[in-house]
Amino acid sequence: MAEITEDNMDKEKYRWEESRCRICGAYHNNKTYTAKEMMYGTKEEFDYFICGNCGCMQIKKIPEDMGQYYKDNYYSMAERQVKFKGDAIYTKDRILDVGCGTGKYLLELAEQGYGNLYGCDPFIEKDIHYGDRIYIKKGELNQMEGEFDCIRMNNSFEHIGTPLETMECVSRMLKKRGVCQICIPVLPNAAFDIFGVNWYQLDAPRHLFIHTKKSMEYICGKYGLKIRNVEYISDLFQFIISYYYELGVSLEVIEGNYMELYGALGMETIEYFKQKTEELNKKGYGDHACFYIEHA
Repeated sequence: MAEITEDNMDKEKYRWEESRCRICGAYHNNKTYTAKEMMYGTKEEFDYFICGNCGCMQIKKIPEDMGQYYKDNYYSMAERQVKFKGDAIYTKDRILDVGCGTGKYLLELAEQGYGNLYGCDPFIEKDIHYGDRIYIKKGELNQMEGEFDCIRMNNSFEHIGTPLETMECVSRMLKKRGVCQICIPVLPNAAFDIFGVNWYQLDAPRHLFIHTKKSMEYICGKYGLKIRNVEYISDLFQFIISYYYELGVSLEVIEGNYMELYGALGMETIEYFKQKTEELNKKGYGDHACFYIEHA
């Protein structure tokens, strides 16, 4: 029997803490997985686990420098052109896009004539202002000020290492009749059932948390919020990209040879994937969903 020492006890405590669900706090019945980085094809390995209580899948240890996994060509970091048309429609509504990158969505709204648009993202180089309509801060949600009528997180909540603190900020910053829209990859889903850790929306290590409806309900309820509606919005790429990940092909290679790889599957397979995706979304078993959240 190993000698019980203070050092051994510290190591055991660390092991338990590393496997502790950072959403609901559960320790037991967690199923572990090892996933590879496949967007750029480094195939660096990362350990994840699925909480046996709330079902949330999460990375065991968040890398110290996450910035290295977001290259300059990452889709949300591209340079944007300003093409405002006409005068801004300055309403009282304030819109905040969390994890907005360089502001693609906010610019689309501004081009339609909207003002009072805000964003935040920790991975942009510096604060960005587009005229007097858009203000994007290099930073996290907790660094923003004021209240908002709409808070949007489109494929960003899964990248945030502090989901509880983030939802607490949402509760505090969302106006009483406001709406928070969070679109994220979710579990359970058919693509993960088929492809396991090769499911492309796992996206190790950028996706730190893959939520379930139960884990989202837990976080919302903890901070006086409720889920008004859930809409499943998966597309057929849940199958196509995951299939090529299983073959060891990175997303960069897939995007660079899109037509060739797409065509190699054949139209019959593509049509099947489309039909199956529609069915899964209707059944609430697609791999992507939008949560519409409001004050309880």
